[in-house]
Amino acid sequence: MRLILFIFIVVVILAIAWFTGTLRTLKTIWLIVEVRPYEQMGSGENPATIFVLGDSTGYGTGAGKKQYSVAGLLGADYPNYRLINNSKNGRTIGEALAEIRTLPQDQKHTLLLLQIGGNDILQKRDLDVVRSELAQLYEEAKERSEHVVMISSGNVGTAAAFTGTKKADEYERVTRQFRQMFIEVATESAVTYVDLFQEPEDDAFLKEPKKYLAIDGLHPSREGYAYWYQVLAPTLIEKLRN
Repeated sequence: MRLILFIFIVVVILAIAWFTGTLRTLKTIWLIVEVRPYEQMGSGENPATIFVLGDSTGYGTGAGKKQYSVAGLLGADYPNYRLINNSKNGRTIGEALAEIRTLPQDQKHTLLLLQIGGNDILQKRDLDVVRSELAQLYEEAKERSEHVVMISSGNVGTAAAFTGTKKADEYERVTRQFRQMFIEVATESAVTYVDLFQEPEDDAFLKEPKKYLAIDGLHPSREGYAYWYQVLAPTLIEKLRN
């Protein structure tokens, strides 16, 4: 009897979610629950460290298992490094700035990977405000690490969650604006920005959404994170193996 009641409640919740447009939110919540940020201890008494400061994509939401996230793939390629993952779903660049300021400046990392910016695009935050926050974030990061690398989302407008809606064109426009700003600020700050943006005609996430996107149509899947990591990997080799 309890099982029947439970199934009935689940069906009702899903039905309400479907008709109210919150089904994607429920799917995203599930993706968050099924994974935890990847971290590792490294080898030796005092291993060099990699620090990940990120949003849901740093957290690994959509990967299914933490080892399939960017951090997990990074850790597998560099097992001797200690990997600290300070990522939080929904985090913006401004919130990342506030978080990094709580971290001690005397703890130097070999690499600080910023995996951030997607929420600023989704929220359509003021571009000038985010530019200022990002410049400050870079300066704070450089004080705490030998190398600073940033990646953000790809083309948010091509996400399956927005396909066929007015939001698709709007989010592509906003993504382009933020992408240009990310590149400019990185150049000014002497920080390495690894660009994940693809034009629609070349966008693997648009061409094969069921492969590269998770069930919410927004976050990368296991294959999506692997695709991102392939783009990031040459920079990691340059920074970590010299």
